Amino acid sequence: MKILVRKISRFFLRRTSQVVSIFCFGKKRRAKCREFFDDKIIGLYKDEIQVFIDRYPAVWSEEETIQHLLENKSSICRFGDGELKLMVGEKHKSFQDVNHSLNSRLIEVLNSNVPNILVAIHPVRDFDSLGRIWQKFIIRIGSPVLNLLDSNRSYPSMGVFRGLPKNTKENLVNRILKIKKLWEGCKILLVVGENSRFTFEEELFNNVESVDYVYAPAKNAFEVYDEIVNKVKQYNKDEYLVLIVLGPTATVMAYDLALDGYQAIDFGQMPGTYKRAKKVLFGDEEVVLKELL
Repeated sequence: MKILVRKISRFFLRRTSQVVSIFCFGKKRRAKCREFFDDKIIGLYKDEIQVFIDRYPAVWSEEETIQHLLENKSSICRFGDGELKLMVGEKHKSFQDVNHSLNSRLIEVLNSNVPNILVAIHPVRDFDSLGRIWQKFIIRIGSPVLNLLDSNRSYPSMGVFRGLPKNTKENLVNRILKIKKLWEGCKILLVVGENSRFTFEEELFNNVESVDYVYAPAKNAFEVYDEIVNKVKQYNKDEYLVLIVLGPTATVMAYDLALDGYQAIDFGQMPGTYKRAKKVLFGDEEVVLKELL
């Protein structure tokens, strides 16, 4: 009965939010309206969210994950909310439509246990640090997501390139300096979506030997997966570090390339995350941090 009441209350609150937001003029007011009703829904499910947190597997810190990558020259495959949504049948808004072949591969990678290939998941540590997006995510599909994960396994953090410090300049600089050691003096191959939102930030890559690109479709890249991989394999595995920015396709590609002897990193939109961190700390995402030059 309690579950039914919550479902009805959630439906009512969502519909009310949709109606009320029509009469909220301006983008900011509409956002505040949606946030107000989201918070009411999240409050209804707080106990259920806490159960999810308690059952969620242990996740390394971002620092531990970076250190492991540095010490072992590992590859990494990252599972964020987008990959997990696809795996339980929800459409990914930006990068990839639901694809059963891709889902099968994602499950294969998630369940793998290959030395020197890190399988990283989103860190879930406490209610407040989850943020509204993940709180709503848990309400919708928390149970099937838990069924995908091994509660007895300790996972690296997929936030290694996403969870950048935004509290102090010193912490941000120190984290970036450590990440940059991954490709210091390397030839890097960037596998990115053509005309995607990826931006090359000089501060991040000014310590590499060279940069080459392989371009792929910005959306539904998995449909031409073999073609992209064949292009990558034209580059010497002993000379290049491969950084892949292709949404869920990158998760599978990093795994396959690593099996073939490449060091491959499912990189994500780290440059954009870095710019947003600078915006928070300095009010300007284009500010240059001279400590990194």
